[in-house]
Amino acid sequence: MKPHELVAKFSAAVTTGDSMAAGRAVLEELKAHTAEVDEALRYISGVGGNARQVFFRSPDLTLLKVCFPAGRRTPPHDHGTWATILLLSGEEKNTLYRVENGRLRKASEVTIKPGSILSMRAETAHVVECVGNTPTIGLHVYGGDIFELPRRMWHPQTLEEHRLDWTLYENFAHIASKAPAAPVP
Repeated sequence: MKPHELVAKFSAAVTTGDSMAAGRAVLEELKAHTAEVDEALRYISGVGGNARQVFFRSPDLTLLKVCFPAGRRTPPHDHGTWATILLLSGEEKNTLYRVENGRLRKASEVTIKPGSILSMRAETAHVVECVGNTPTIGLHVYGGDIFELPRRMWHPQTLEEHRLDWTLYENFAHIASKAPAAPVP
């Protein structure tokens, strides 16, 4: 398996009527081959911000390899489009939120392990936490160009909403990673 083969599969999938379901279907096919997917993406660092994680980007699709070190916790954020993730290694806790009347309301919590798939609609915000001692590596599939779409993030303690700004996001991630729980209600 090669990265261009992954790009071809997902590019064909997102041209269907329900691109999120089609993207998830591709991940369902790939989940039995996580070692091969991991090997295909080995040359992509997966760290250092989205610019170093991306291996395909178009108006309808973004593909990332994302690596979170042990103990990393993100601030609450959305993606501006649907997202589907196949975890390749490690263990990751996702706390999912709905935005109601401008405020975050916890909807659910799910811990994913290698071979697990997590799908989120565009209106979903979440917090990601790498649990355990092993970094997480995941194949992230988005239904649009996440570098151009309007996105939101929230301060992990005050839950004040902000437009996504990568410098501020990293500051929030630092705060969230030190917090015993994020976000604080």
